[in-house]
Amino acid sequence: MFIQTIVVLSCALVGLVSPVVADTWGPAYSLGPTTGAVIGTTTTFIPGNPPANAETGLFLWIGISNATSGLIQSGVDQLADNSYCGATANQWCLSASYFGVGGQKDGPYIAVNGNTEIGIAYSLSGNTWTQKVTVAGKVVSTLQSQDGPLLHGGWGTGTECQQNCRGTTSVQQYLNSVIQLSEPDMNFPNTLGKGPGVVATPMETSDGGKTWTIASITLPVYTAPPGNGN
Repeated sequence: MFIQTIVVLSCALVGLVSPVVADTWGPAYSLGPTTGAVIGTTTTFIPGNPPANAETGLFLWIGISNATSGLIQSGVDQLADNSYCGATANQWCLSASYFGVGGQKDGPYIAVNGNTEIGIAYSLSGNTWTQKVTVAGKVVSTLQSQDGPLLHGGWGTGTECQQNCRGTTSVQQYLNSVIQLSEPDMNFPNTLGKGPGVVATPMETSDGGKTWTIASITLPVYTAPPGNGN
């Protein structure tokens, strides 16, 4: 998102690395690597209210990647000045987003409230990934990237603090998440890593491990440690 960089969420979400030491990260829910490839995902994201007196910058997203690809990462941003999307002080900027070859790429932005139910979908056709972000069933942001199947890929959440970010002030929710794999992988739940305070329902599959669903993931409020200018 906007000025985002890639980092390691946990050992489970592969391929996310960053040289920016000052960035801090909230508790995450992350999966991977899978034995085949991640080829799609859908979720409903509720970001919660953004912090008052925002500082640059806070980024919340759901991401998929592997060791050789970019990071597909639709979600919301809050900077000290969110006028680039028309947001008020108590709103987020929402868009589809990608970080990889060529740097950061973003789809159209809109302003959303913290209680907005945001639909996020990543789908693969050939080597082309398409991101679609919806609000109330309407597509509000789209983006395409060329990464192909995410072989031995990972899937996970990101609570990313940069510069003077102080953290979050509300819980985040991911509801009815679906992860599509290229081949069955009954070991996929065993790759799960959860940060402190993360609460989630069990992973379920009805097709022998090719499609996995997670009814609810809740991420706790995160306070960034001192040393980020916060």
